[in-house]
Amino acid sequence: MKSKDILKTAILVLLICSTSAKAEISIASPFAVSNFSPLVKIHGLPAPRSANTLPEGTLRGTIHASLSNNFNKSTNEKQSVILDGESLNTELTIDYGIGKDVELSLVIPYLRHSGGNLDGFIENWHSFFGLPNGGRSLVKKNRLLFQVQNNGKESFTLGPARTVALGDISFIFSKKLSSRKSQRLGISAGVKFPSGKFSNLSGSEFTSFFSMVHYSNQTISRFPRLNFNQTLGVLKNNADKLFETKVKGLVYFGSSQIGWRVKERLNLKAQIDYHTPFYSSDLRQLGNTSVQLVLGSTVKMGETVALDLSLSEDIATDTAPDVTFTLGLRRTF
Repeated sequence: MKSKDILKTAILVLLICSTSAKAEISIASPFAVSNFSPLVKIHGLPAPRSANTLPEGTLRGTIHASLSNNFNKSTNEKQSVILDGESLNTELTIDYGIGKDVELSLVIPYLRHSGGNLDGFIENWHSFFGLPNGGRSLVKKNRLLFQVQNNGKESFTLGPARTVALGDISFIFSKKLSSRKSQRLGISAGVKFPSGKFSNLSGSEFTSFFSMVHYSNQTISRFPRLNFNQTLGVLKNNADKLFETKVKGLVYFGSSQIGWRVKERLNLKAQIDYHTPFYSSDLRQLGNTSVQLVLGSTVKMGETVALDLSLSEDIATDTAPDVTFTLGLRRTF
C-alpha cells in the first residue's frame, strides 16, 4: 500500500470512528516532531510529549505526515556527506490509558525517500527574499542522493530511485508523577525495535532505548493564555558503527515549547528541539549538536479532535532538514 493511501485511510478512520469519546482533546501539547534528517531518523529519536496522561480506558489516535526537504553537503580530508532529497514520514501513534496516570503508546512510522517536488519552490523562495540557496541551482532539481564517503570510498548511497518502507516501531510507557493546579510532571521510557531496513534508511537495524522527563504548565499564573512544555531525555544506542562512522552510545535530547491560546480553540506555538550528536565525526551533518525551530498552531476542531500544523527550520545549519512541513490529526475515543 502506498504511503498516501495509508495516510488517507488513517485520517478517515480517525474522523468517522463512532466509538464514544471519553476525554477532551488538548491543544496545549508539544508538537510531536523530531529531527527528520535521514541520518538521524533511523535511530528512533522520540518526539516530545506532554506530562499529562490519558484517563484509564481512554484511547487516542494520532496521524502525522511530515515532509522534509534536505540539501546540504560537507567534506573534509577523511569524509564527505551529500544529502539531497525529500523524505515523507507518515506516523501512526496509538496511546491508551491503562490505569491511574499510566499510559502505553505504540508508534508506527512509514517512510518514503524521493527526489520530491519542493526544490523549485525553495529556490524561488530564497531568490525572492535574497537568501543564499547553498548551491541548489547547480544540481538537477528533485534529485534523490543521500551519500556518505570515507577516505574517498563510497560507504553508503541511496538514490536515484525512491524508496518506501515501514520504519522502526516504538513502544513507550508513560507515568504522570505529580499534579498541582495547572502543573504536571511525568516520565516516559521506551524501546525502538529494528523493524526497518538500513539499506533504504527506514531504520538502523539496531534496538535503542530511551527515557524522558516531562513538565507541563497549562496556564502560567501571570499570563493565563500562555502554556509551557519541557521534555528532557537520553537515548541509548546499541549500534557501534553506521556509514562506517562511530555511533555515540548515549545521545541527550530535549524540547522547549511555549504556546499562546489566542482563542478557546486556537493555540499558537513556538518550539525548540535539540539533541547532541549521534556520530563521532567532524562533519556538521553527523557530528554537531542539532537545534531546530518549530513554529505552528493547533486548532481544536471538536471536543475530541485537534489539528496540528507546523513548520520546522534548522537553526544549527545542516544538522536537520532545511525545512519540514508537518500536519497532524489527533482524536480521543
